[in-house]
Amino acid sequence: MARFAAALGWLAIGVTHAQQPDSLTASIVKYQYDLKTEGRDFLVAEAKRASFFALGELHGENEIPDLIRALWPSLWNGGYRHVAAELSPWAARRLEFERSKLPPEGHGLWRTAEADTVTALKKGSQAVLWGCDIEEVRPDQLIRELALSNPVNRALQVMAEKTAQGYRRGAAPELFALARRASEDSQAPRGSGQSLRDLAQTFEVESLRSSPSRRFEASTRRELLRKELFLENYRLVGGRPKILARFGRNHLHRGYDRRGVSTLGNFMAEFATAQGDLSFHVAAFGAGGKVRMPGGVIDWDETKEDPAFALLASQARYAATVFDLRPIRGTLHQIPDAKRSPSEASLVYWADSYDAIICYREVTPLP
Repeated sequence: MARFAAALGWLAIGVTHAQQPDSLTASIVKYQYDLKTEGRDFLVAEAKRASFFALGELHGENEIPDLIRALWPSLWNGGYRHVAAELSPWAARRLEFERSKLPPEGHGLWRTAEADTVTALKKGSQAVLWGCDIEEVRPDQLIRELALSNPVNRALQVMAEKTAQGYRRGAAPELFALARRASEDSQAPRGSGQSLRDLAQTFEVESLRSSPSRRFEASTRRELLRKELFLENYRLVGGRPKILARFGRNHLHRGYDRRGVSTLGNFMAEFATAQGDLSFHVAAFGAGGKVRMPGGVIDWDETKEDPAFALLASQARYAATVFDLRPIRGTLHQIPDAKRSPSEASLVYWADSYDAIICYREVTPLP
């Protein structure tokens, strides 16, 4: 029965593809590039034209780290000096300046090899990595570090006791209250203010996440925090720096994403426009293979979840195909809402949100 259902599903996708307007299919076929050759040149050229290059990535695979290694030298030559990262400010400082305090594999999405890639070309002490997120990976480690350096701060000591066996999200509301008390302590040693703020911001979002009815509020607060941290770093550098942003795909959309949240990517696009600059947004998806998640390696095929991805994958010529989505926006919007197929309706969303998208035929899990 399951095989019969799967066969029907693929048949439905095939019918959907067959119904695509010739002009749309022709544009999808025409405006695609091999990432290893002309696709890389296409991305570099667009990055050079822009001030913000937003990479909405997958998680847990080798392909995006490989892409960053391939692009970064050219981006550096094009004036990029900073990376806005899905890291807390605390984690970003450790990756760039306090590597000995990290495990060999790095921190979350950022392995030490990727950090080395983006910092290897810098001259001087100015930070390349901008931490623009909460501390999702090791909030208990941040607590322990702060508690050790602030032995008279009672709130921190209590937090350390409560997370001695690891962090549980159910404890987030209580930890948030303690983090606020800790950050208000006038006896905090010099230099710990930033980390105390990181701590309070992390548990503000985590406390909202702990309640199923407040998940939307949590997502909105987290994106607002990212915008605030991005702008804070941008103003600290001065001038009009060129920035690579590396975040999960849900966070670098233009407009509102499917959660109904205005993302960091939307802020970057509007901020660039306000300054007379450009932003370029590129997403990535996997049409097969495996990725590494916290629980282990799992199969990965996003074409089964999104009909737009299934359509693009069916037309992709290369192992890694870059589709320029801008030429198909007009064609898609000429199709009345009521007459759009599921793949067209989803493709409208992606073409409005991103300028380009990379289809990886098969992704491989991080070691």
